[in-house]
Amino acid sequence: MRFWFLLTAAALAMSAVVFPSPAAHAVSVDVVCVGTETVTYEPGLSLTPQTVNVTVHGILAPCISSDPKITSGTYTQHFTTTLSCVTVLGGLAATRSFKWSDDQSSSFSYNRAINDVAGQTTVTFTGTIGSGKFAGDTGIEQVVFVTPNVLQCLTSPGLTTLGPGPAILTIARI
Repeated sequence: MRFWFLLTAAALAMSAVVFPSPAAHAVSVDVVCVGTETVTYEPGLSLTPQTVNVTVHGILAPCISSDPKITSGTYTQHFTTTLSCVTVLGGLAATRSFKWSDDQSSSFSYNRAINDVAGQTTVTFTGTIGSGKFAGDTGIEQVVFVTPNVLQCLTSPGLTTLGPGPAILTIARI
């Protein structure tokens, strides 16, 4: 029940997102999706920095799009980095690829910002669609996770998973 409450809250929060645009240009929303994101760490995170394999998996469904063939999407990212429980929620610039239900994809280059308030961690990805479907559009994705419990970092196997957390993605031409 709490999951659906968080998903609804995330969708309502994102409905207030305003895309900056010049006065002479209208914003054209190409796709809006709600879904979930899960992040896994191998080995689990501790308080000591270590080399970690990170997998990010997102499910985007349902989607409403200017292209009626796009009703859902997914993404998976794999990378290796040095992390600890202290640095896990830092900023990041990277690229992820959305795979759409019409078998097309979009490459999303983003900067990630973190806001941790009252036991909830909101991760905001902002950037552009560099290639594929919706190339040239602006993308904003927000994911909400329960803030990690530092006690998980003190015992084996450490912090192994974040999420699933509700996510909402908006891709628009500005």
